[in-house]
Amino acid sequence: MSLMDALFYWLQMKWIVSARPDDEAARDTLGFFAQILSEDHRLVSYEISSVDAGRVHVAYAAIEGDVHTAWFDLEAVEQLQRDMFGAPAEEDSGTEDEGD
Repeated sequence: MSLMDALFYWLQMKWIVSARPDDEAARDTLGFFAQILSEDHRLVSYEISSVDAGRVHVAYAAIEGDVHTAWFDLEAVEQLQRDMFGAPAEEDSGTEDEGD
């Protein structure tokens, strides 16, 4: 799995866990993608850094110390949540906590 795919899937699950903190399956899936980011892509940190203009920005750092930022389309990030649970609430930003 590519780094960008892993970040995107982690982000989608992060979004769902923020909206549904008691969803154990979502938390387990979030942990699975966090493990891929850590083990396969050697990331030491990854977090939602901002949400603006229809984009979600994710800052991530490799074990070598390089820090990067990627952005993902907000509508695409929310799509899984919409498909599974209906439209997300306006106040659900998915940014309450960081990392996995």
